[in-house]
Amino acid sequence: MLKALKTKPPQDRWFLLGCLVSLELLMSFSFFGYLHVEPVSITFAYIPVLIGGCLLGPVDSTILGIVFGLASLWKASASYVMDFDRVFSPFLSGSPVRSLLLSVGSRALFGLLIGLLYQLANRSDRHTTQWLALVTLFGKHLHSILVYGAVGLLFPQLGYGVKNAFYNGFSIENLLAGLLSICTVLGCRRLQQSARVQRFWQNISFIKNLHLTENYHWLSLAVVLAAVLASSGAVTLYFVQRLRYMLRVHGQDLSHSAYSDLLHLQVQFLLGILSLCCLLIIFLIYNRRHATFMNYQAKMDALTGAFTRKAFFQIADQMIPHMVFQGAAAGHFLILDVDRFKQINDQFGHPAGDRILQQIARCLQEHFSDLGVIGRLGGDEFVVLLHAPLPQWELEPLLNRFMASIHAIPCGDLQVSCSIGIAPILAPISAEAYYQKADESLYQAKSLGRDQYVLGVLNDLSQAKGGLS
Repeated sequence: MLKALKTKPPQDRWFLLGCLVSLELLMSFSFFGYLHVEPVSITFAYIPVLIGGCLLGPVDSTILGIVFGLASLWKASASYVMDFDRVFSPFLSGSPVRSLLLSVGSRALFGLLIGLLYQLANRSDRHTTQWLALVTLFGKHLHSILVYGAVGLLFPQLGYGVKNAFYNGFSIENLLAGLLSICTVLGCRRLQQSARVQRFWQNISFIKNLHLTENYHWLSLAVVLAAVLASSGAVTLYFVQRLRYMLRVHGQDLSHSAYSDLLHLQVQFLLGILSLCCLLIIFLIYNRRHATFMNYQAKMDALTGAFTRKAFFQIADQMIPHMVFQGAAAGHFLILDVDRFKQINDQFGHPAGDRILQQIARCLQEHFSDLGVIGRLGGDEFVVLLHAPLPQWELEPLLNRFMASIHAIPCGDLQVSCSIGIAPILAPISAEAYYQKADESLYQAKSLGRDQYVLGVLNDLSQAKGGLS
């Protein structure tokens, strides 16, 4: 089981989990999760748990199960609920610990087990979709088995047990709920795996790697969040107080129990509205990131996909002041020049030269995109701003692996190689100043015979053939 929990989460797991938590609260406190049309009553507030298990994994579906259980606990804590529902509330049952285990513990176990079942289905080599549909169809029954089993174990005096989970097993309500669950879960999975969504996540990851989209002050966000929650609580209390006063004016004085139930319902309303706000905020955040990507995409070189010269220097000038300067180099500025590129064009033609440039840009992306920003100055010259404070023992093997990948690019009887000049970023000065220093190192690398890199310092350039000094 522990091995099954150690799976690689999808991109932006917390975004998906946040959406599903908000959706779970919205469904738990609205008709989105409970539909009653005489004579049919359909419950599907557990569907976010199924989606989390299928798309994310057991840990996330367990978290969603806990949220599901807490919402059920809150709803069961009103004085007007039926006697059977009171056992789900630690405030009304007389046994708080057992009620917590029943409401939250059984739903958490449901989330864990359904997540593990989905994980096994996703790992199957054949008929994956059919297995996922079967797990989804079984999900409602698994939930009922666990809840009724917990009732029988924790509150045996009620006379309920696992056998009650199979009553009305093939009723129209269960069949409709199962069909809806299958369509929803498999639809979400298909959407997640679609080329468009995968491309969207790649674009978002690209923007995140620039470290330019969110410079939020977390203390300010915490203060704003606390203010929002306090304001929401004040609005809730005000509404309940005014409603009580209005009823009193009309001759209907509320008892203490009725007043508590009214406040209880208003809190449910508040949680539903806040969950809608969370969904809207998440949408706006990712809409902003995608708009940022579209803006930067317009500044990319059409041939190689790297930033144009102008765009690269604009981004570099924004990033350098935000680097961490603590004695060692906060990053590095690299200039790359393809060795004997004119000979490649003359011998194999310009289309072959363009292909070489595209493959070099691909190698740059493969080795440096997670650590910095890549640009094309023009012709056969590229630049890279590494914003990560890499020490020499990490930078040197990275450069060696990159140059080895360049050597592997096919080009007839010629070996593709490049010369690299490197300037360490030691102070928050302009990108143009580092460009000039890196260009001096590049000139030195070429004068030493090409196919090597040279790391310079601001005032005293040193060199190393195939290494750093």
